[in-house]
Amino acid sequence: GGAPSTQGARRTKTTMSSASHLRARIAARAGASAAPTLLPARQRVGAGCGRRRPQRQGETPRGQAPTWVAYSTEAEAGSSKGADPQAAVEEESVEAPEPEPELPPLGPEYIPVLSLSELPKGTRKQVTVDNKEVMLFWYRKELRAIEAKSTAEAFYSEGFLNAKFTQDYGIVCPTTASVFSIVDGSILDWYPSNPVLRQLTPKDTCRPIEVYDVQERGGVLHVNPAGSLEDWQPESGLRSDFTMPGAVGMAKGGSDTSVENNNVYGVEPKMYIQGTDPDASPNLEEEATTSAVKNVSPATLVAGIVAVGIVAVAGTGVCVFYQNWVGLAVFWLLGISAVGYTAQTLTNFGADDSTNRM
Repeated sequence: GGAPSTQGARRTKTTMSSASHLRARIAARAGASAAPTLLPARQRVGAGCGRRRPQRQGETPRGQAPTWVAYSTEAEAGSSKGADPQAAVEEESVEAPEPEPELPPLGPEYIPVLSLSELPKGTRKQVTVDNKEVMLFWYRKELRAIEAKSTAEAFYSEGFLNAKFTQDYGIVCPTTASVFSIVDGSILDWYPSNPVLRQLTPKDTCRPIEVYDVQERGGVLHVNPAGSLEDWQPESGLRSDFTMPGAVGMAKGGSDTSVENNNVYGVEPKMYIQGTDPDASPNLEEEATTSAVKNVSPATLVAGIVAVGIVAVAGTGVCVFYQNWVGLAVFWLLGISAVGYTAQTLTNFGADDSTNRM
């Protein structure tokens, strides 16, 4: 009785072992074929007549025993496909941009004028730095700062805000079409469209435009007002009285302050009274009180005005009452002459006038 039962148990154990192994193989094969992945293109065999199809990953080659691998995570599965995690980390570290080196601080000669956000690429801004009109702009992804006005137009220039740039680092004067360098301020082309003025006013009669150094620190633009013409000297003797940037004060007007945009900057000449020192500040109160005026007291002036009024009214009334028109004309002629002579005698008016001297 014991033998058959032992044989049946052995048969049952064998059947269960075979079923477990079959289930494991089916599960492993199902996991391998759930997401088939083609090999890289360089390992593929081209499709065509007489060519083998590409072998899929996880597929067992003919004649070899199948090998089943259970992936616990997607990263582990990716690493088993040939990707080296250490190599990926090294590649990522190589491609990461290096931080920009910290720029040295600027000296006290640099003056902040604008924030970097106020000057987007493609725009121009005009600022005043140390009484100098400076225009900031971008040129080929570089910040530039030059004198805001063309020296070929002097102080009546409308400026470079709407001027054209050239391909060789030049800027065109809006009126004369002369070209100035934005690198060193030199004149690249002088009156190209007007040969007459080019001959009458040589290039040496015009000074270069001033170029300024501009730096950016912390999102703020700084300009050094000591420009390229700080130690400049004219090369020829045709002209030496050049007006340098910041030497002349401007009025409040401007080419872009009126509604029609047709007014110009006003040049304020030096004002002084003839016969005084032009460099000395005039004392208007002292100059107005001359020695001639000091000879007449206020009481004398008031009494004279009252007396002249009484005589004029009385004489005019008498002549009109008697209808003596000739006498009225003579009275007024003599009266005006007498008043003028008396005023000139008391004040010596015109005695120091050069026009009265022979």
